[in-house]
Amino acid sequence: MLRKFLMTTVAATALAGSAYAADLPSRRAPPLAYIPPVPIFTWTGFYIGANAGGAFRTNNNLYNNALFFGGAAPVFGFNNGSNNGRFIGGGQAGVNYQVGQFVFGVEGDGQALVGGRPTFPGGVGGGSTSFLGTVRGRGGLAFDRLIVYGTGGVAFGNSTTAVATVAGIPGFFTTANGNNMRVGYAVGAGLEYAFAPNWSVKAEYLFTDLGRNNRAYLLGTGPGFTVTGREQNHIVRAGINYHFNWFGGAPGPVVARY
Repeated sequence: MLRKFLMTTVAATALAGSAYAADLPSRRAPPLAYIPPVPIFTWTGFYIGANAGGAFRTNNNLYNNALFFGGAAPVFGFNNGSNNGRFIGGGQAGVNYQVGQFVFGVEGDGQALVGGRPTFPGGVGGGSTSFLGTVRGRGGLAFDRLIVYGTGGVAFGNSTTAVATVAGIPGFFTTANGNNMRVGYAVGAGLEYAFAPNWSVKAEYLFTDLGRNNRAYLLGTGPGFTVTGREQNHIVRAGINYHFNWFGGAPGPVVARY
């Protein structure tokens, strides 16, 4: 009898302790709120934009190596002795692909050049390029929203030349009269910064060389001369690009779903 009483008392005490423990406040921490991951910026994707700046011819680069024929006298020199600055502006389009910190891409652009044509002693109008285009590869390093890159590729442009007058005798060109397309190369470097998910600004330097071009001039109907023409430019320009982000550009914020 005593044994049953003791067992009943122990069981009742255990049940009372469990009920009291259930009423105590919990020591477990509350669940943490969900924090979405920070989006990772990437340069991968297509872009299109516009640019403007200045183009500066190199010294003594337009006409040299004159060869006179038919009794023409070398009455003037052909080297242009000054830098000629012109406005340059146009648009560009390209695509980037980022692997880790490295960014690779291809860009093409078309530019209009506006400015004076160099004039040589004797009244000869020098050659000038009014349109310049390039197709270049780009490669560089990305520091989050900033990339520093080098670039190089093909340059092409039309070369125009005014009619010459020497010692009061009007002349005309027997070759490449007016316009002709020339092909050369372009190399340079720049940096670009993305100030918004779809927008970036850039600053760029290019050196372009459109190669050599021979021209033959006639003075009236008799004597004449031939010259070798070449145009090289230092180009400094700034631009802005819009990035479409079709293939993994800068993503938008991550939205949690429960």
